Amino acid sequence: MSAVALVTTRYVDDGQDEQYLNWAAKMESALQSVPGFVAAEQIPASDGGQQFWTQVIRFSDKESSLNWSNSPQLAQLLAEVDEFSHDSEVSAVRTGTSDWLNFGFNTQPGPGAPIKWKQLIAGIMALYPTVIIAHEILSALISVPFAISTLLTNAISMSLVMLLWLPGLSKVLGFWLLPQQPLPPVKNVGVAALLLAIIGAMAMIFLRLFSG
Repeated sequence: MSAVALVTTRYVDDGQDEQYLNWAAKMESALQSVPGFVAAEQIPASDGGQQFWTQVIRFSDKESSLNWSNSPQLAQLLAEVDEFSHDSEVSAVRTGTSDWLNFGFNTQPGPGAPIKWKQLIAGIMALYPTVIIAHEILSALISVPFAISTLLTNAISMSLVMLLWLPGLSKVLGFWLLPQQPLPPVKNVGVAALLLAIIGAMAMIFLRLFSG
């Protein structure tokens, strides 16, 4: 079953950004009780960049997204936002549950990606020990200029991370990276703290092993 993201772009009237954010918070509060709702994100307009706001709402399945799209609750919310915004466009995007970082060379996360701070923690957890170990093994096996050893270390590390470690982590940490339902803040922070503690423990181990 494929997850679905509803992506809406709209222009917010001048001086109405705060009112729009209040409205978006009201919508997200209403979504908490909607079956199949996973998460919502607001991407603001920017000076010199895109002039419209983007709203991404993720659902666990197509049926849930359709039920929300056709609900009287959404109709009421849209009537409210129309008072201080204009030119809205909505599209539905089918997403997977393991599409974060795409495990390849295109690292632009899509609507189905975990939020960035979770990507950062998981990415460091996978990359840090890989780089350290690859560097030490290469240094012991061959003697090449720094620029070449760095290139080889990065090539090996990124290949392992993108092809093996991140797909594995996405399965182990799927409940946290891409939860089917919004996680309680305590659980979100607790898992992050545990992962950071593991990274810190690895740093202490590597300091003892490779201090020379």
